[in-house]
Amino acid sequence: MEKSFVNLLDALDHAGNPDECWRAGSDWLAASGVRWCMYTYTAERWEPGGPQRIRYCSLPAAWDEHYKAEAFFRVDPAIPHCAQSVTPMVTGIAPPARRPGSAWRLWDDARTMGFGGGIAIPLRLPGSQLGGFSLLTDMAGEEFLAWHANYGRWITLAAHAIDQRLLTLTGVPALPPRLSPRERECLTWLALGLRNARIAEKLGISRPTVELHLGNARRKLNARTREQAVARAIAFGLLPF
Repeated sequence: MEKSFVNLLDALDHAGNPDECWRAGSDWLAASGVRWCMYTYTAERWEPGGPQRIRYCSLPAAWDEHYKAEAFFRVDPAIPHCAQSVTPMVTGIAPPARRPGSAWRLWDDARTMGFGGGIAIPLRLPGSQLGGFSLLTDMAGEEFLAWHANYGRWITLAAHAIDQRLLTLTGVPALPPRLSPRERECLTWLALGLRNARIAEKLGISRPTVELHLGNARRKLNARTREQAVARAIAFGLLPF
């Protein structure tokens, strides 16, 4: 999976505009098991008529229209999660506890459409502009959980990488932070799948020191999660990928 992810980074780097970036990213996600995806970001700067909004969606047009007509955005748990949380959330595994109602109809209609388990990935800090990546598969139950256990980390990292490249190509300003050599080393090993204890062993330092370096790097990169910190560091050219 590591080699495939590096290929994705190369494809994103060669994308000349946001549409090419989205095609490269969504094609990679599809090849990795993500059947449908939707990306939304409301930029900080304002354009005539309101804030700039970036949206890409590979969901069926019929579902997109049905979703809006039924106002499912009012009960979709992915939306408040992306606005208020910092970690990815698995979706579509269990039905809503209370029925009938809009939340149950959203679940039932999504199942009828063929949607299975998915991942909702927050992209912005809580309380700031809304940004999220919804990734859906046609897998359900144990099949989806096994897929998520094997690929979920790489899928999440890919979503953040796609997000960063889209923001770069759409002109959303961002200045690269200054990371220390140790912070870059810790992020590099983290990107390769090592846990804190193994990173400490590789670098000959203590586990708390690794946690300190990763925490500092995350704050400098204004990242919600360690995966997002890795993706942003890669996007800024701070890691050897």
